[in-house]
Amino acid sequence: MREMAEFRVIEEFASKLFTAGEGKRLGTSVRKVEIATDDPRFERIGDLQRETKATTGRSFFLGWVLRRQYAKAELESASCYRLSVSAVFEPAGEERGTKYDESSACPNCGAGAKQVGSLVLDLKHIPKGKDIAKTIAGEVVVSRRVAELFARSGVTGVALGPVRLSAASSAESKDWFQLIVPASDAEIIAPTRVGIDPFNDDPTGECRCSVGDLIGLNLLSEVTIRATTRGDSDFVSSRQFIGVRRGLLRPERVILISPKVWRLIDSERIKGVDVEVAHLA
Repeated sequence: MREMAEFRVIEEFASKLFTAGEGKRLGTSVRKVEIATDDPRFERIGDLQRETKATTGRSFFLGWVLRRQYAKAELESASCYRLSVSAVFEPAGEERGTKYDESSACPNCGAGAKQVGSLVLDLKHIPKGKDIAKTIAGEVVVSRRVAELFARSGVTGVALGPVRLSAASSAESKDWFQLIVPASDAEIIAPTRVGIDPFNDDPTGECRCSVGDLIGLNLLSEVTIRATTRGDSDFVSSRQFIGVRRGLLRPERVILISPKVWRLIDSERIKGVDVEVAHLA
């Protein structure tokens, strides 16, 4: 596995570490830079982030993304995978009339509110050419093609709910369905890293719930699951949540899939998702 990090570096500070031609300019003030996490300069980015904030009150980098690239043999030999939905769209279901029971959420962190009734979405905003997508609130939908593939292949541990087109109408989409993973038993354990950014594991627990429902803002590593909690279904989700409850944003459970589902995604070229190796311990 090779891990790559993409940063949005403030152009004013980029020369402290990068050459003039390195990366890609995004407008006049930001540069997109991709670097391997085993590059000696990677840790220096974290140093510069702390130094720049201390001296100027500003950031060396703003946005960041971690990506993991696997050899085919690594994927073929894995026994468990994390499914990450990369195609994201707005508006969230709540904006279209989807209801949530907030009384069922954790009183400390707001994670875990249960959806009441059908998902209501404006499907025109789903990114073109994708088979799986999610809203900014983590509501996942799959295309009819994927729904039919799952049914023909006997995929277990997943349910497909209707997607209504309007809160004022009972009309349901014939092309999109909500992906629901009923079982949320998988226990995330060390050495999984969860924190604020690649250089900040949130040592003070700023973004963690004291009850244990919410374990952090962002996943910073591959996921390790307690083997006895994985179960036998093709789909299962984590007991714990990742993210934040703020506005329309809701913490999300980690979705785990079996080799059978990974082979479907790979062979059928299902678009809108990334798959990473997950570990059992």
